[in-house]
Amino acid sequence: MNYYLFLLLFVLPVAVMAQDEYYPKPGQSTKQPPPPTYIIVLRDGTELRGEILRQDSTEAVIRTRNLGEVRLKADQIIRIERQDSREPGGTYANLFPQTMRIAPTAFSAEKGRLYYRNYYLYISQFEYGVNDNWSVGATFYSFLPTNLFSLTTKVSLPVSSRVRLGINAQYAAVRFNRFIEGIGYVQGIVTTGDRRNNTTYGLGATVSNGRVSSNLVGTFGLVRKVSPKLTFISENFVLFGSGVNRSVDFAGVLSGGVRFDRRRHAFDLAAYIPLVFGPNIDTPITFIPYGSYHLRIGQ
Repeated sequence: MNYYLFLLLFVLPVAVMAQDEYYPKPGQSTKQPPPPTYIIVLRDGTELRGEILRQDSTEAVIRTRNLGEVRLKADQIIRIERQDSREPGGTYANLFPQTMRIAPTAFSAEKGRLYYRNYYLYISQFEYGVNDNWSVGATFYSFLPTNLFSLTTKVSLPVSSRVRLGINAQYAAVRFNRFIEGIGYVQGIVTTGDRRNNTTYGLGATVSNGRVSSNLVGTFGLVRKVSPKLTFISENFVLFGSGVNRSVDFAGVLSGGVRFDRRRHAFDLAAYIPLVFGPNIDTPITFIPYGSYHLRIGQ
């Protein structure tokens, strides 16, 4: 695998996330987590809590505990948000658990939600939750998308209340002069924990010219809520395989940083430390500051 494409995938944000708050009661199945509860705020100030059965551009159907199924016209609704995003004491949940910063977790983007992320100002990314287990996304150079872009899709499934499995596939391309060099990447993901506190393990390989690289990319990440409005995130990568590269004996990336959680958006500040060792490498350890912005679009 070309070393510079490795940096493109894992240092620049072109690539495409303790304790669980839900504990099953005795005798309760742990195969599927409970459906999410939403808070629906109406124009007259009423707040309803329940499961969304159906939602489109004209109406929403909500199942509530006390009122049963309630049908609402779209123009009655001011805002819909997940209950776990509104917590007591001014605490904000991690609204963007489907990704750590660059690498994905096995959590899904929320169904029907559009997300926007901006990395370093010049990289933009959109992600859309097609359903509860499938999302698609596009990443591009903000000022001239044809110079650098990426297409991503992820499928993930819960296997218990604390464990999710996922597969993330990506195609990234960079223009060099008049030529575009592209590379595919497929990664398996396991995430344990909940949306606020979780651990992610990933293993992926690049695909170029129809061949899967013998070099593999391992991912290990931690997400921990450290205060009502602050989340610590560390995502780390290592490139290993047969030979790694003729001029590189070892390549990896360490990182650590914080996410400033807000009700509908978030800011990330972090540092990445690429480690590259080999006979022709003059600077094996470098430091890269990092900043990004996350926004959930719509109600």
